[in-house]
Order: sequence, then structure tokens, then C-alpha cells
Amino acid sequence: MGAPFVTSQNLRFCDTDQLGHVNNAIYAVMYEAGRSELMERLGLLAEAENRGVVIARLEVDFLREMNWPGTVSIESAIARVGTKSIHVRQRLLVDGVIVSRGLSVLAVIDTVARRAVPIEDGWRARMEAWTVPDFDHQPGR
Repeated sequence: MGAPFVTSQNLRFCDTDQLGHVNNAIYAVMYEAGRSELMERLGLLAEAENRGVVIARLEVDFLREMNWPGTVSIESAIARVGTKSIHVRQRLLVDGVIVSRGLSVLAVIDTVARRAVPIEDGWRARMEAWTVPDFDHQPGR
């Protein structure tokens, strides 16, 4: 089992709404940034394989508001690998405090046929280092 993949993003003034806090849609943008960087690091976005991932489900729990200016740490971990899907658990942290939790289900597709396909053993092996089944139970930093 591995550890979460961690990246960060700076909040922008244009991310805020009338109340001065970061708009809820930006949370999804932050999760996308974390997922895409993790998928790239895993080499799962390589065009040569005619394989890719598309989001099939996104759950977001809003725990605290975020405010500009600031930096968001995005923790991403593989929670489960199914036959044709990858479950990614994520957290957003500002100053070490968890502000949101998310779950994404990614379908693995053949990019030419545009259909879901079984996950190959090579992909499974690459995901092992970032697999953290009990990610939700790890304390925030």
C-alpha cells in the first residue's frame, strides 16, 4: 500500500463569489487538478496506449470555506480499482485543515472506440504505490 499523492494550487481572486469565499465550483476544479496530475504521474494518460480515463461520478463534501488569497493542498489516493473503474479519494487542505473531501469514479476507456474497457495488469501495478484504502481515516495534517 502507498501514500497519497500531494500537489497544490494557488487560489485566485476570480475564484471568489459575492460573499468573499471561494465558489463551490472551484472545489471540483481543484479535485480535477489533483486527479489529472496523479493520472499523469502514473502514466495513465499516454495516448500511445489508446487508453484513457473519464470521470463517471464526483462526490464532494464541503466542510469549511476557503478564502483568497491562499494555497490549497490536494491529496489524492487510489481507494479501489474495479474491473473497469478507478475510485479516487481526495481531500483539500488549507493551512493543514481539511476543507473538503471528495470521491471520484473514473472509467477506463478505449480512446478510439470510446467504450469502457477492463483495466490492464500494467495499470494496476502502477497504481499500487498510490493505493490507500483507508484514506478517509487518516488524520488531516
